[in-house]
Amino acid sequence: MVPGWLAVLGPGAIAIGGLILGGVYFPLSIIVGCVLAAVLAERSAFFAVAVQPPLITAATVAGAVILGEPLLDGATQLAETFPYLGGTIVAVLVILALRSRATTRMEKAM
Repeated sequence: MVPGWLAVLGPGAIAIGGLILGGVYFPLSIIVGCVLAAVLAERSAFFAVAVQPPLITAATVAGAVILGEPLLDGATQLAETFPYLGGTIVAVLVILALRSRATTRMEKAM
């Protein structure tokens, strides 16, 4: 299992890479990074993993605007990412719920 700090920083780094590549790579990087974090994170990091998709998206776009990207381009990327973001949030929550339930069952069986 991946420690909590890596489960948060990893998807953030992947999202920054997707933003640099631009186009469809940005929403895909958020999806891949957050779903991988949900699958690989240790149980103590579940809350951080659950709330990170919108936070990573907003922080990445805001960082790009601060570093010189036009505000309208940042807002456009945020708007284009929104449908993917909703699906990512649902997928992450489902994965974490299934993992939590499985872990609880395994602990009770022991």
